[in-house]
Amino acid sequence: MSAATGPLPEGFRRSLRHLSQYRLFLVFILILGVWAFPHAPLVVEQNAQAFLAIAGLYGLAALVLASPAAGRWPFAVQLYAHEGIDIAGLSALMALAGGNESGFGLLLMVPLAAAGMLPRLRDVLLVAALASLVLMAEHAARALWGGGGADGFVRAGALSIGFFSVGLLSRALAKGVEAASLLADEKTRLAEQLGRVNARVIHELPFGVLVVDAAGRVILANSQAEALLQGRFQGQCSLERCSPRLAALWEAWLGQGKAPTHPFQVNREGPRLRARFMELEADRQAGAIVVLEDMTELEAEAQKMKLAALGRLTANLAHEIRNPLSAINHAAELLKEGGGAEVQARLCRIIEDNAQRLNRLVDDVLSLNRRDRVDREALALEAVLEEFRGEFERNQQVPPGILVMSVAAGLEACFDRMHLQQILWNLCRNAWHYCRKRPGSIRLVAAPSGAGVDIDVFNDGPPVSDEMQLHLFEPFYTSDRKGTGLGLYISRELAEANDARLHYVGRPEGALFRLSCQAPPC
Repeated sequence: MSAATGPLPEGFRRSLRHLSQYRLFLVFILILGVWAFPHAPLVVEQNAQAFLAIAGLYGLAALVLASPAAGRWPFAVQLYAHEGIDIAGLSALMALAGGNESGFGLLLMVPLAAAGMLPRLRDVLLVAALASLVLMAEHAARALWGGGGADGFVRAGALSIGFFSVGLLSRALAKGVEAASLLADEKTRLAEQLGRVNARVIHELPFGVLVVDAAGRVILANSQAEALLQGRFQGQCSLERCSPRLAALWEAWLGQGKAPTHPFQVNREGPRLRARFMELEADRQAGAIVVLEDMTELEAEAQKMKLAALGRLTANLAHEIRNPLSAINHAAELLKEGGGAEVQARLCRIIEDNAQRLNRLVDDVLSLNRRDRVDREALALEAVLEEFRGEFERNQQVPPGILVMSVAAGLEACFDRMHLQQILWNLCRNAWHYCRKRPGSIRLVAAPSGAGVDIDVFNDGPPVSDEMQLHLFEPFYTSDRKGTGLGLYISRELAEANDARLHYVGRPEGALFRLSCQAPPC
């Protein structure tokens, strides 16, 4: 955008100030040269007084243009005034100094370079043309009076070409400066806007946020952090002075690579807090973002959710227990009435089957209690899965070859051993129930996946329908009338307790469940 129609680059005004300073310096040097060396061939001796007078007027005009009052003029008006004074003043001084042969014509190059800041290209060409006409007119007058030859026109023409070249070049550079200035202004505006948005977001977050530099100084803290830590972080205070408890966690994070996850308190009456550290850069020594969470509120909310889940679980459990108990009670009443040996045997089987169903239901519910007892370790999957396969085939009476296993050599996963066994048992028991009971019908595959490990349990039975996939991991949801509907629900709960993820992977044929685990270090 040009100076006449939009925001002006600050570099243009700065260049105009430099031009005023250059003009004053030039006048000072010229006056000093004529005054100190009156017989030097700077000017024609008989023109010395006139030269000093013109230089003085030129300097006075320069002072006016350099004044604050002139600085309040529109930029284009200032630039036109500068160019007019320079062409008039320097041309007059050149004429008094002996014409273009004196070299004074070269001084016009500087204002011609400044002319590139004019708003339109035709203005730049007009200034260059005026300077060239003045130069030609001065030499033509001198030739008429017998003071110059034809070769002077050649020099004047070459200098005029220089005027146009400098003007056009400076115009191109000025356009580049304008474009760069507009881009910089836009980027600055966006950066300021994003800065305001970030500051607002950070200060409105429901948890505390601090930014700590490499020396452990707090360079940013929102109001929530100050409220949780019960202090004020001003003047880049150090964690050691403003929050000693948090400083200890900071040192542990720097030295050990992770901070303790258990909550801490600033004082006995303060809230229970948990701190999470995130590196500012790849090197954690450069500083960190510290996120403070009020565990008092989170634990209260979690307790409410647990109680609500317990209520739903209890209601479903009562419903699931009622059916087998009714069957047992009915069979017991029939036994009292007597009957043949065949009838009694059938009733005893009903009692045994429903008792076993109740026992499985109790076992599954007890498995939920193991969720919070996690002892993760780096498990060598090849040995663990081989041991599990043998135990599963013995207990479920699975013929050899039905369950095949493939494990990458040396593969390890971070998991609680009992939890992993329980998850695999539930998945493989379901796979055995639904598979075709042929060699290779069940496949247990463990392989690395990115930074973690995937354990897949596949069976060649029918795939899970889209409708059933929506409820797969809900408690007490089952398509098997003899099942409890807790197997997959418990498996997902145990997986989450180990920072793993259990999910169903859709396939055109068969059913595949994938357990995505973390790789060591645990």
